[in-house]
Amino acid sequence: MKIHDRYILSGFWRNVLLGILAFLVIYVTVDINEKIDNFIDHHATVLEISSYYFFKLPWIILLITPVSILLATVFTLGKLSRQNELTAFIASGTSLLRVSSPIIISALSITLFSIAFGEFVVPSANRRGERIMAVDIEENQQRGNFKYKANLHYQGENDRTYYAERYDISLKIMKNVIIQEYDDSQLIRRIDAKKVFWDGGKWVLIDGIIREFLPAGEIVTTFERRAGDDLPEKPEDLAKEEIEPEEMNFLELRQYIDRIRRGGGAIDKYLVDLYFKFSFPFTNVIFAMIGIALSSAKRKPSLATGFGMTLLISFTYYGILRIGQALGHSGVMQPVLAAWSGNLLFLVVGGVLLYRANR
Repeated sequence: MKIHDRYILSGFWRNVLLGILAFLVIYVTVDINEKIDNFIDHHATVLEISSYYFFKLPWIILLITPVSILLATVFTLGKLSRQNELTAFIASGTSLLRVSSPIIISALSITLFSIAFGEFVVPSANRRGERIMAVDIEENQQRGNFKYKANLHYQGENDRTYYAERYDISLKIMKNVIIQEYDDSQLIRRIDAKKVFWDGGKWVLIDGIIREFLPAGEIVTTFERRAGDDLPEKPEDLAKEEIEPEEMNFLELRQYIDRIRRGGGAIDKYLVDLYFKFSFPFTNVIFAMIGIALSSAKRKPSLATGFGMTLLISFTYYGILRIGQALGHSGVMQPVLAAWSGNLLFLVVGGVLLYRANR
C-alpha cells in the first residue's frame, strides 16, 4: 500500500465514522420526536426507551451507512480537489480510478460486512427491540413467559395450515380450531374442531367435522373424538414466537416463503424483501462511485455543497427504492427487479459520471 493510499484511507474512514455518528443522532432524534406521544401515553421509562434504541441501533446503522459513505467520499476527495492535491495526482499520471481505488475497495468491504451484519446481527436485535416496544412499553402482551396465543395462525409441513381462536401454551389446548390441507394450491381437506389437546404423544380432536374435497364431490364426516395421528406438528412448534418477515434473516425468510408457497399464499411481497437483503448493501459501492465522480468535477465542491448533494442523492435513492418495493409488493413488478431497480438505475448513473470524470 502506497503512502497516498494510506493518506486517503485515513481521511475516508474518519469521515465515515463521523458520518455514521452524525446521521445516527439525526435519525434517533427525529424518531424520538415521532414516538414521544406514544412513550408518554404508556409512561415509558428512560431505561426502556434507551433499551429500545440500543437494540434498534444495528438496523439504523445498516440503513445510514450508504449515506455516510457517500458523504465521506465527497468530503475526502473534495478536500483533495480543493487543495489541488487531486490535480497533482492526475497530472503525475495517476488516474482518478487509481487514486480512488482505496475508497472503492473499502466500500466493497463494507458491503460484504453489511451482508453478514444484516444476516446475523440485525434480525435478532430488531426482534429484541420490537419486543421491548410491544411488551415493556406498550404492554400489549403479558410479561415473562407467554401463556396464551390468540388467533393462532401456523403454517405447518406438508401444506397444512392451523387456525385457532385460542391456544393455551402451558396446557397445550387449542379451541375453535380449523386445519386446512392443500395439494399445491388446491384445498383437499378441512377439519373443524371445538377443541384440540395434546395427550403426551399426539393431538386429540374433540367435537368436529371433516370435509374432504374430491373430484367426485365432497365427503363430510363428523366425530366426537378423533386421534390426530396424521398431524406431525408438536406443541412446541405452535408455541414458537411469531416473527415478522422483516425481522427474519435470509434463511428464515426463505423457509417462511416456502411454507407460504406450499399453502397457496401470495409470496411476491416476501420475495421482494428476500432479494432486498442482498441488493441494499451494494448501495455502499454505488454511492462511493457517485461520490468519486462528483468530487472530481471541475467546480470544486465546498463542504456545504457536498453535504447538500449527499442529502439530495440519498433522498432520491430512497424514494426510488420505496417505489420499487411498493410495485414489487403489489405484483406490478417482478420481485427481483423491484428489489434491484434502484441499484441498477444509480449504477448506470454512477458509471456514466465516473467514466466522464476519468476521461
